[in-house]
Amino acid sequence: MDVAEEVMKAGCITGDRINGLVDGISGNWYVKFDTFTPAAERGLPVTRVISRMTLQQILARAVGDDIIQNDSNVIDFVDNGDKVTVTLENGQQFEGDLLVGADGIWSKVRKILFGPKDASYSGYTCYTGIADFVPPDIETVGYRVFLGHKQYFVSSDVGAGKMQWYAFHNEPPGGTDVPNGKKERLLKIFEGWCDNVIDLLHATNEEAILRRDIYDRIPIMGWGKGRVTLLGDSVHAMQPNMGQGGCMAIEDSYQLAIELEKSWRHSVETGAPMDITSALKCYESERRVRVAIIYGMARMAAIMASTYRPYLGVGLGPLSFLTKFRIPHPGRVGGRFFIKFAMPLMLNWVLGGNSSNLSGRALSCRLTDKANDQLKRWFEDDDAMERAMGGEWFLFPTSTENDNASKPIHLAKDVARPLIIGTRTADEQGVSVVINSPQVDEQHVRISCKDNVFFLTDLRSQYGTWITDNELRRYRVPPNFPVRIHPSHIIELGNNKTVMFRVKVLKTLPDTYTNGEQPILQAV
Repeated sequence: MDVAEEVMKAGCITGDRINGLVDGISGNWYVKFDTFTPAAERGLPVTRVISRMTLQQILARAVGDDIIQNDSNVIDFVDNGDKVTVTLENGQQFEGDLLVGADGIWSKVRKILFGPKDASYSGYTCYTGIADFVPPDIETVGYRVFLGHKQYFVSSDVGAGKMQWYAFHNEPPGGTDVPNGKKERLLKIFEGWCDNVIDLLHATNEEAILRRDIYDRIPIMGWGKGRVTLLGDSVHAMQPNMGQGGCMAIEDSYQLAIELEKSWRHSVETGAPMDITSALKCYESERRVRVAIIYGMARMAAIMASTYRPYLGVGLGPLSFLTKFRIPHPGRVGGRFFIKFAMPLMLNWVLGGNSSNLSGRALSCRLTDKANDQLKRWFEDDDAMERAMGGEWFLFPTSTENDNASKPIHLAKDVARPLIIGTRTADEQGVSVVINSPQVDEQHVRISCKDNVFFLTDLRSQYGTWITDNELRRYRVPPNFPVRIHPSHIIELGNNKTVMFRVKVLKTLPDTYTNGEQPILQAV
C-alpha cells in the first residue's frame, strides 16, 4: 500500500475534469467522457496520468536495485519441467521456478515459444512530446483527442505545469525526418488546426519530440507453455489510442500474482507440490477475453479518430469543393449518436475493471479526489466551460499594416473599461488602440467584457467588421449590436483583410512575445 500511495501521489488526476473528443479544426467538442462516475461508483481512485519513467522508478525502488539487472536480455531458455534456465546475451545463466516474458512487442521469449511472426503495422507513425505549457482551460479539461482525416492529435495534462501530446499521421513505416525537422514537419501537417494543437506544438522543444511507427499484435489463445508465459505487449501489444497498453500489463501482473498465490496456498494446505503450470493456465484464462476486447476497442478507436470527416467533401479529392458548403458528414452525425450511448458502457467496463473481482474489497476512494462542483454542468454546457476558463484574452495580429496592428492587444476583464479600436483616441469612457488604415474608422469597434466573456460591437463603421468563427463561417457584424467573440475567432476591420486579429486565451505568452522582440500592446 505504501507503493500504491506513492504512485497515487505522483500521478496527475485527470478524471475529475472533462475529457473527450473534439474536432481538430474548430476545437469544438464532439463528445465528452465521464471518467469520474465509473470510479466513484466502485469506490476506486479517480483516473490519473503518470509518467512511465516516474512509475518505473517507484516500482524499481520497491523491488530493490539488487534484484533488477539491466542489459540482461534473454536470448534463450530451457524448461526442464521442474525449473526454467535462461541464457543472457552476456552468456550468464539463471534458474527459476517460472519465466515471465514481459519483454515487449518484439519479445524474444515469445519468438522462442511460438516462432517468428511479424507485428502488424497500424498505418500510422506517431510523434510524441512533452512541453512546459499550461492551457487556459486546465481547470476544466484533463485530456482531449483532436479528430481529423488520416491524422489525429492527443493532449493530456501530466501535472507540474507540463502537457504531453501524441500526433498520429497516416504514412508508410520507416520514415525519417531531417535533422531538427520534426517540429517544423508537425506544424505543416497540422496547419490550420485549432489553437489548442498549434500552441502546444510551438511550446515544445525540438529535442523533446520523439517519433515511432505504431505496431500491434493480435492476441493469441495460448500465452505460454509449461512454466513459461507471456505478459503485456509481448502477447497483446495494442495501439495507444485508449491509453490501455501499460494498464493491461499491470492488470496482467496483478492477475498472475493472484493465481500464483492461490497455487502456493493450496500447496501449503495440502502438502502437495505447487502446480505452477496450472496457475499459469488460470492466469491466461482470466485475462484472455478482457485484453482481446480492449485490443479491439483500441483498433476501433484508431479507425474512428483517423477516418473522421466533419463535412461532406473532406478527403474526396475532386469532390472536395463540397466542403465549402459545410454540410455535416453523415458519419459524423451517426458516430456521435453511437458514441453518446456506447461510451458510458465502455468506460464503465474499461475503467471499472471486472466488477465481480471487486466484491468484498476495501474501498479506495478518497475525499481529495472529489470532482469540481461544476463538473456535471460542464458536461452539458460548453458555454459554462468557456466562462470557467482562466488565462488572459488577447487579439493576436494575423496581418499587419502598421506598428500597432503588429503587436498582440491585451483585453482587460474590467467591465468599466471597454476597448475602443480606431484611428484616433476614444472620446467615451474606456481605453483605446489607434490603428491607421484606410478602412478603419475613427472609432471602429468596441470590445467589452461581461461575466468573463467578451462582446464586440461595430460602431457603424463605413467598411464594416467581419468575424470568421471556429467553423470557418465568415459573416459581417451588424452595427451597434454586441456580438459574442470566442477563442480562435478571426476579427477583420474593413473588408480588404489588411487588419485582422485572432482571439486567443493564454495562461502564458509565447517566448517571441516576452523577450522584448514583440512587446504586448497595452491599451491606454
